[in-house]
Amino acid sequence: MAPRPSNTQRQQQLVEAASRLVHQQGFAETTLAAIASQAQMPSGSIYYYFRNKDDVVRAIVEQRVFELEERLRGFERLASPRDMLDAVIQIWQEDSEVDARYGCPIGSLCYELAKQGGEKQQLASQPLRILLQWCEARFVAVGHRNRAADLALHLLAALQGISLIANALSDPELIRRENDQLRAWLADL
Repeated sequence: MAPRPSNTQRQQQLVEAASRLVHQQGFAETTLAAIASQAQMPSGSIYYYFRNKDDVVRAIVEQRVFELEERLRGFERLASPRDMLDAVIQIWQEDSEVDARYGCPIGSLCYELAKQGGEKQQLASQPLRILLQWCEARFVAVGHRNRAADLALHLLAALQGISLIANALSDPELIRRENDQLRAWLADL
C-alpha cells in the first residue's frame, strides 16, 4: 500500500492544480471544487487548506515567485550578465507552445487580477516586479547603468507582448521569431 500523502503534500497538489487551472482557464472561471477535482481530492478537503479563492491566489503567487527566484538563482551561474539575460529570453522559447495556447502564466495572471485592483493586483504583480529588478541589475552589470531600468522594461514588455500576440493568434512561431530579434538586440547593446 502506498504511503498516505502528508498535509503539506496535499496542499502542494492543490496549489499545482490551481496554478494549472488558473493558467488554462483563468482565475474567474476556476472554482474551488474544480481545483479539488483536478488534484483528485474530495471537494470539501480544499477548505482545510484554503478558506477562499483569495487564499488560492496567494498560494499560486508564492509558488510562482519561488519557482522564478529559483530559476534566476540558477542563471547566476552563467558566464556573463548577457548570458543571464539571454537565459530569460530562453524561458519564453521553451514555453512557446504553452504560451501560444494559454498565454504566459505570470503575465496572464497579472493581467486578469490587475482588473480587480487591490491586494490581488499587488500579489499578482510580484513575479513581474522581481523579473524587472533582476533584469535591470543585469543591464547595469553589462554597463548600461543610466538606461538599465528602461532596457529591462523593454525586454520584459517585448516578452510579455509577444506572449499575448502568440496566444491571440495561436502561433508559437511568433515567440521564436521575437526571441531571435531580442537576442540580436541584446548582442548590439
